[in-house]
Amino acid sequence: MSEEVGSQARADKPRRAWEDEHGPKKPGHGWRAVVRWVAEFAVYMIVAILVVVLVRLFVLQPFLVPSGSMENTLQVGDTIVAWKPGAPQRGEIVVFRDDLNWLGPADPAPGWKQALAWVKILPPQNEQYLVKRLIGLPGDHVTCCDTQGRITVNGTPLDESSYLFPYSASTTVNPSDYAFDIIVPAGHIFVLGDHRDSSADSRAHMCSGVTPTPQLTFPSVDAIQGKAFAIMRPLSRMQTFSVPATFASVPAPTQPAPSTGGQQWACPLGHV
Repeated sequence: MSEEVGSQARADKPRRAWEDEHGPKKPGHGWRAVVRWVAEFAVYMIVAILVVVLVRLFVLQPFLVPSGSMENTLQVGDTIVAWKPGAPQRGEIVVFRDDLNWLGPADPAPGWKQALAWVKILPPQNEQYLVKRLIGLPGDHVTCCDTQGRITVNGTPLDESSYLFPYSASTTVNPSDYAFDIIVPAGHIFVLGDHRDSSADSRAHMCSGVTPTPQLTFPSVDAIQGKAFAIMRPLSRMQTFSVPATFASVPAPTQPAPSTGGQQWACPLGHV
């Protein structure tokens, strides 16, 4: 009998020691710990989502390249990272919202994408985006072409050989097969794809039949979502981008940007 009592006393020692330190165990103590852990986890998740949202809204954002208009600089399906801070510059690759409906109606997005867009992790799924190279800023006088077939900006010819689509080791796509002479209106930009033969860019929307359509030619500065500074995926194509050197010599425009359309052009556009 005394041995049984001694054994029970020894078994009670760990429990008494725990109760001396923490107090008597209460029903539901384990559940409260679980609830506390879940609450802390939820707080961490909310903070993480807020950080992602703020970074996407104000710093950088990934985009999927939708077409081959920027080949070979960008390929269809590349995931690029667009940097948001700072004013746009000539020569940058810009991502802009399709406010002018260049792409036509968007296909309905799947529910999971709409949900991520609702919490600001993805861009709004009722909007479409394009990626082009920014050639002209508000007030810039952009023409095609000089006697050597080059596009000029404010009288300065561009050497675009470093990024235009290459047909061979020694030849690239022409800077433009169509002649034009425009001034970029205030609050807008003039954009071209690097694969000029496969790009429905500003040139493609200059005319509707024989009628000039400046309202469809120049995307808004406000539509710019950021400038592409790197390819993030696929890993085999990871690289960063900088402004081509040829744009450093382009001077500022000499006249204020017009409020609408710039100087008019003849339609249909003539071949160079």
